[in-house]
Amino acid sequence: MRFDLHVHSSHSNDSTSRVEDILDACVKRGMAGVAIMDHNSLEGSRYARSLRREDLLIIPGMEISSAEGHILAYNIQEVVPRDMGVAETIDLIHAQGGMAVAAHPYRLWSGLGEENTASNHFDAIEIHNGRSTLSNNELAERLAIDMCRPFTAGSDSHEPATVGTTYFETRGDCLSVDDVIQEILSGQGSTAGVNRQRSGTVGYGVKCIRQWMGRGFKRM
Repeated sequence: MRFDLHVHSSHSNDSTSRVEDILDACVKRGMAGVAIMDHNSLEGSRYARSLRREDLLIIPGMEISSAEGHILAYNIQEVVPRDMGVAETIDLIHAQGGMAVAAHPYRLWSGLGEENTASNHFDAIEIHNGRSTLSNNELAERLAIDMCRPFTAGSDSHEPATVGTTYFETRGDCLSVDDVIQEILSGQGSTAGVNRQRSGTVGYGVKCIRQWMGRGFKRM
């Protein structure tokens, strides 16, 4: 079963994807489930779950802007505040029974970096992100191996056209959120899909700089 574990909706200020369009795209591309991981918000995830789709498993979550970089929080029900330290952010995720994952750790603008990732107690590392380059994803995979940590994957989609282009694949059936979490923590799944091409890196960098300036030089 395939799960896109990192998708953004219009509840992130850098995405215009309607939740309904995301869910339809997931089904079209053969996903069994999706995690809508909006920046510092659970609204997209909550709305997706409220639709009660029977053809798709919705995994609750959000992407948190910690003081040092982005952290993915899965299976939480309450918003974790932004701009806190990495360890404190992880503790608050765990206090809700959630799973804390280091998002695209080697991304220049929003990744935690190797030291912050390696020195904290993450449950898993995102090793295959559709908006990260192959080299950055390979570095993340090597770090997960060195840390003996499980892994996740997702498209990091900000538009319906890229939903499901990168995903985590389970060995067997996962019919509940707990099933998916346990499969991730077992370290026995696999990842597949695209990486950001080097040809798109300059344009992506320019876009990030413009958004950064538009936010008043504040981290997403």
